[in-house]
Amino acid sequence: MSQHKYDRHYCAIITPFKPDSLDIDYDAYRTHLRYFTKCEGFTKRKGSFIVNPEAAEMFYFTKEERQEMIRIMLEEKNDDMPIFAGTFGVTVDDAIDCALEAKQLGCDGLFIFPPAGTVEVTSGIDNVRYPEIWRDWVKAIDDRVGLPIILHPAAPPNMEWGASLPIETVKLLVEDIPNIVGYKMIYGAESPHFRIAKYFRSIDETRHVAILNWSNYALTTCVMCDLVDGTVQGAWNWNKESLLKFFDAYDANDLRLAAETIKKEINPFWEYIYLGGTRIHIRYKVAAWLRGFISHPFMRPPMPPPRMEEVETLYQITQNAGVSCIDKDTIDKVMAKQDKIIATGIHR
Repeated sequence: MSQHKYDRHYCAIITPFKPDSLDIDYDAYRTHLRYFTKCEGFTKRKGSFIVNPEAAEMFYFTKEERQEMIRIMLEEKNDDMPIFAGTFGVTVDDAIDCALEAKQLGCDGLFIFPPAGTVEVTSGIDNVRYPEIWRDWVKAIDDRVGLPIILHPAAPPNMEWGASLPIETVKLLVEDIPNIVGYKMIYGAESPHFRIAKYFRSIDETRHVAILNWSNYALTTCVMCDLVDGTVQGAWNWNKESLLKFFDAYDANDLRLAAETIKKEINPFWEYIYLGGTRIHIRYKVAAWLRGFISHPFMRPPMPPPRMEEVETLYQITQNAGVSCIDKDTIDKVMAKQDKIIATGIHR
């Protein structure tokens, strides 16, 4: 098997809900998948998917919903599209069950989220002094399931490493778990990104870990320094055409077009959607809705609804980027139904 089999552009696919509720719209999900699978440019770029990622709100799915999303994904994907499934649980047993579901249904790999629950393993974890907490979490899943792994290495923010894992934890994970084949780069700044990426490049040539960029400002510099093997991005949901344009322009050595695309069509979304780091997935859905890919932007409680100022800001960004967008009348009609739609997500 090629060491670079999993060097891909993975879309962290969102979940469409029915127009007047928070019930999953499986038909709309198929339609959104085909927006990618029928796209020659996405296929040429070795595009693929993370099914049930954080962007899909998988933390708030039932087991049955999670499984149905996987079934549909596997029916709709192209032949040469390895599918990684979001793997999460509050307990290790829950996470293993989630991973086993994905394996039994036919997924190619696991997209493992951080350990969850108490402060010792979430907001208060010291990953420099206690790197074994993350290692033990991933290894317990790997020992039972044995599939290729891409890590979603979110961690409490700190001055040196931003909002991701320090190199001490990364090294322990990679050295102890050979099934790790990809790493989502969510550092948000060039210095920590470069340090981790260069570590991956320094590993013995028989072991390759794909450097998969998140939407951040290190992307362009890292592309030029050969420190990007692909992406794991929610941005593909609303920015596919612009991302493809950027990568195509760069490969054609048309740096002027690449720069213009980043400046006009990509960075304005990133600058606003990731601002503050606390409303990211809410704004994901707003951007995808404004592009016309889902019927409304609302999410299951306890996820909060978007504020009108967020909708208006992203509407203006979409207009300025010159990409397709729904009209203002549709925006107003949908936003007027916000309370009614959100109420369908509370069943007691």
